[in-house]
Amino acid sequence: MNENKGKEIINNSNQMNPPKSSKDNKEMKKKLMRIMLIVVGILVALLVIILIFSLVTGGDKTYEEIEEELKSSAIEYYKVQSGLLPQEEGETVTVKASTLAAAELMKPLSELRKDEECSGRVEVTKVGDNIVYTPYLDCGNNYTTKELYKAVLEQGIVTTGNGLYDLNGEKVYRGDNVNNYVMLDNQMFRIVKVTADNKILLILNEMDSTISSYYDDRYNQDKLFNSGYNDYRVSRMYQYLDDLYNNKLEYSLLSNNDKEKLTSFNLCIGKRSPSDAVNNNSLECSDVLENQMIGLLTVSDFMNASLDANCKATSDKSCQNYNYLKLSNIDWWLITGNSLNNYEVFYVRSSGFIDESNASGYKKIRPTVMLNNNVMIKSGTGTEANPFVLK
Repeated sequence: MNENKGKEIINNSNQMNPPKSSKDNKEMKKKLMRIMLIVVGILVALLVIILIFSLVTGGDKTYEEIEEELKSSAIEYYKVQSGLLPQEEGETVTVKASTLAAAELMKPLSELRKDEECSGRVEVTKVGDNIVYTPYLDCGNNYTTKELYKAVLEQGIVTTGNGLYDLNGEKVYRGDNVNNYVMLDNQMFRIVKVTADNKILLILNEMDSTISSYYDDRYNQDKLFNSGYNDYRVSRMYQYLDDLYNNKLEYSLLSNNDKEKLTSFNLCIGKRSPSDAVNNNSLECSDVLENQMIGLLTVSDFMNASLDANCKATSDKSCQNYNYLKLSNIDWWLITGNSLNNYEVFYVRSSGFIDESNASGYKKIRPTVMLNNNVMIKSGTGTEANPFVLK
């Protein structure tokens, strides 16, 4: 009996004082429950905040996001409507934002920018072998997609000093300190001019040491020597530039993204003499190669960049003055041949003036390309420190 009584006392003692580990487990469960409730509460609060924010802002997309949506929607649209794509070089077709919304490829602009009246379209252009999609968004005074040529023209036309001049029906940069820098993906370029149809001629700003070649090295029957010929059509230079454009050389001049922004142009390859005092490209453009994607600068374009009044004839040394195209310590080819013979080509000396050389001479190359008139500006003011950057 005493033994049973002792057992009862022990059992009662155990019930009154459960093991410590059991108490710890219960406390841990309570703490975990409190933490979970706090986490759930925080998540609910965040969801409420996000909901309130979306209601306040209307879920508006940025203008840049809408432009990207316009472009991607147009690409999807023409995958189905491929028969509507432009077929000829330079041909452009347009699809409106309302059409893309009706095809359920994007939301209406009224839903993307609430309380704001916007219109949009995508212009689709055939450039070489590429189809280029350019979105336009117009939200009145709040935002309008801006082409590069408009940003250039906003610098204003000047009649004296450095700047943009109205010359021969084109807008031409002149002087030695002009804000005409454009950054492409791979290289910095300079704007030479804006053409009458608002396309933009660019020239490579500085040259890599590997971009150099002779203009032509063929055996010349008149000279009885491998002095080459100054006819660009049959020159080695023609093939070299084609290889450069198509990334067949070690040097990468243009990315695929850059090429989508370019357009073909008529390359002026007419000849002139050292004494010719004409700078309107009438001599150079007396002979043209159509639908080119890359070229070299003409004599007239180099002369026009100088503000020196004594720069009148091809070989006037004054053309080096007040001229942003001048590069120190570098000889570089122009495209123009000497009309007095069939083997000399004009080039720019390292001192900055134009001279003649046998086509077989080895000199640096500053390629020119033409930006389409629908190329959009992303940022920049055209200075060297803050160049124009394209979308």
